[in-house]
Amino acid sequence: MHVGTQQFSTSDQDLEYLARHGVFNKNENNFTFHRDYGWDVAELVAKKETCARFGIEMEMVALPMAQFHTSGEGVPHFMQGEYEEGDREIELIINMVRQVAEAGIPAIKYYLCALENQRTASLPPGRGGSVYSTWDLEKADADTPRYAEPVTAEENWRRITYFLERVIPVATECKVRMACHPCDPWLPPGFKGVDRVMGGFDGFKQFIEICPSDYHGVNLCLGCMAESVEDPLNEVPDIIRYLGSRNKIFLVHFRNIVGKRNKFQEVWPDEGVMNMHRNMQALKEVGYPHMCVPDHAPGHKDPHSMRQAWAYEFGYIQAMIQAVMDDTDRKSTRL
Repeated sequence: MHVGTQQFSTSDQDLEYLARHGVFNKNENNFTFHRDYGWDVAELVAKKETCARFGIEMEMVALPMAQFHTSGEGVPHFMQGEYEEGDREIELIINMVRQVAEAGIPAIKYYLCALENQRTASLPPGRGGSVYSTWDLEKADADTPRYAEPVTAEENWRRITYFLERVIPVATECKVRMACHPCDPWLPPGFKGVDRVMGGFDGFKQFIEICPSDYHGVNLCLGCMAESVEDPLNEVPDIIRYLGSRNKIFLVHFRNIVGKRNKFQEVWPDEGVMNMHRNMQALKEVGYPHMCVPDHAPGHKDPHSMRQAWAYEFGYIQAMIQAVMDDTDRKSTRL
């Protein structure tokens, strides 16, 4: 278990910043996307080798899910039930899985959502003028349909299963772990005419039973799990234990919220409703071996605000890992 990141480029400046803050594992998403064939293996390898020069492992890459739709929509054709174009998207993703394997990268992050992520206005500001990503169902437009026809839970699962039955066997053959992120946030059935099925733990429980494979798992966002339940403090550690005991967690987003289902703000990790030390203990209990990354961070008005925020969150995660690990389990200091 180790701190990682899914932000920053592979420039010397960014990689030095990561190494300086003890971040030696990376989920990379800055690759040139070619609609005809996906990625260039040479670019994957080159950026992986660039990271290695700074002692950083490219542990995972992210599929550009928002770029697959030919009209530029954020939801791919196959998740809209449009299988003529959707089959081409899936074949392209299969090719990208093979490219990742050829480049020697062990894991891919992605998501399967029929509806884009939802947020409302971020006022009021938080501590020190922090700006928090916010969701308040009562202030959202729940009634304007996303599509001409409703998307039922049954139909949503049909589309997800269609994708998994084609992609997971290839990922298994290539030994590439596929980590699916939840849809953010959890939404009540019928929101904008869509039954969102992958917004919380119940969806993940069903999801991991489709196409059983050691390479089929989840990107467990602790923030999203907290946003989907009524008692984040006590429910999220049990979610970690359920999925982790089945070796289904391939990436952890380590963030906190104030609030619960239907009304929350994404806050600094030490001020939310979850006890992040308890969450880290649960990850240790199940032997979680991969990255814990700061998924999102509050904004603020100071120059270089995001670099400040990530540095704070990297240090927080590293300290939490050290707090739950025995001395013999800790990574040795790099010289």
